[in-house]
Amino acid sequence: MEFISEFPRLEEAQKERFQRVVSRLLSGQVLTPGSALTPDRDFGFVERFRDLIDGYLRIGGWRLDFDPGLRLCRAVHQAGEQRVRLSKQESLVLCILRLIYHEQMQRTSESVRCEVLVGELRERLIQAGKPPHQVGRRALLENLKRLARHSLVELDRGFGGDDAEQFVVSPLIEKVLSPDRIAELEQRVRAYVGVTSDPMDAGESDAGESEGGSSEPSGSDQCRPGADGGVPQ
Repeated sequence: MEFISEFPRLEEAQKERFQRVVSRLLSGQVLTPGSALTPDRDFGFVERFRDLIDGYLRIGGWRLDFDPGLRLCRAVHQAGEQRVRLSKQESLVLCILRLIYHEQMQRTSESVRCEVLVGELRERLIQAGKPPHQVGRRALLENLKRLARHSLVELDRGFGGDDAEQFVVSPLIEKVLSPDRIAELEQRVRAYVGVTSDPMDAGESDAGESEGGSSEPSGSDQCRPGADGGVPQ
């Protein structure tokens, strides 16, 4: 669909929604249908006009990544200008959350949200070999806030990182780390813990972009970026 010829045909209300949707996408938001009680109408608008939105984004070097299976959409830079850096512990948390997401989705319907207790995440990290003092409340809170900034997890307002609190793992994590790499992730979790000799785990790793368009953690100090995509900074 040609943006220049098709956009003027929209009604005024549709043009206003188009501007709002594009602003949300370019700000780094990942759009989903929302819940039954609070649906996100912007997602429905993207479903109806995704070719038009994609045409507009491509003018500026972006593209619309619309996944009907995962029911999410986002703007992805075609040249991969969305690279972010994750510390080793942030990458370890991301890998473990991906494994938890995989386990829950195998047991339940895909329409059910993946909800995780902070205490469960902490326990999994300790089981993987992390010393308890490295996965205290403040450390995990900062890790989860970092992932939330890139729409990989959803935290309630006032979230404090206590063991009894829940958070939601976004379906976007499935695009970051695909299902066919679950076995690799299990090995990578062990590698993360094994390569960390410093008791404070001060090391940092580059999180490049996979072809799916998101940050991809690595067990080594660097992760090679893919051709496009990424978690927006």
